[in-house]
Formats: sequence, structure tokens, C-alpha cells
Amino acid sequence: MRISRLEIAGGVALLLAVLSVGLLAQDQSSPSHEERLKAINLVRAINTAEFRYSMGTRKDANDGHGRFAGWTELYGSGLLNQLQVSGEGPEIIPGYRLDLIVSPDGNSFMVALHDRKEGDGLFSVFSDQTGIIYLGAPLQ
Repeated sequence: MRISRLEIAGGVALLLAVLSVGLLAQDQSSPSHEERLKAINLVRAINTAEFRYSMGTRKDANDGHGRFAGWTELYGSGLLNQLQVSGEGPEIIPGYRLDLIVSPDGNSFMVALHDRKEGDGLFSVFSDQTGIIYLGAPLQ
């Protein structure tokens, strides 16, 4: 039994169609470049606000608290006023959950911003008192 070229071409076209639909569905569940930048910039702003809260808003300033702050205190300080975020609840920007943990002595903190969408497109941004920002995704 011989397979015609038409049958082979049809099989290849069907395979390509299935693959493109799968890739399109995966792309739709992944955050866009703009959404990723928004999440990264939010974590960067929280890092900056934490350091300003702890050290002061200017060099030689005496308005520093000498420790890092939890979310309620940090948000209430006004250091994040330029951001368009909600101060209530862990979902400060739509579709993302914020976790901000400060050590009991206030000398360290960890911040994580997690994409709440379901599927393979999950995305997270992490940082701590070092100021280094990390990107993460679940294992496939």
C-alpha cells in the first residue's frame, strides 16, 4: 500500500495546524511582555520604598525608621503613592498576588509577586533586602 503525496501533505498540514493551536493557547495563558514589565517594576518600586522607609528619603535624612516595613505600614507611609495599586488585600494589581514578609527584627524582607492565572503561563517576581530581582516560572 502506497501513501500518496497528497495524503502526506495533508498529514503535515494537520500536524502544523495542531501545533500552532497549541502554541497559540500557551501564548494566551502567558503574561504579555507589558504585564511582565509591570510586575517587575512593581517589585522594583517596593524594593525602593522599603529602603527609603528604612534609611530615609534623602541622604542624611532623619526620617528613616531603621527597619523594613510590612505591606500595611509601607503602603500607609505614602512611599508608594505614585503606583496605581490597591492597598487592600493581597491582589494589589489585577491578576497578581503579593506576599511581603518582614523578619521580626525588621532587618530583612522578602517580596514575591505571583501571577494568579491558571495554566502553564504562571509567572513570579521575587526580591529581598539585597535588591536583586529574580524571575520564576513553574517547572514544566
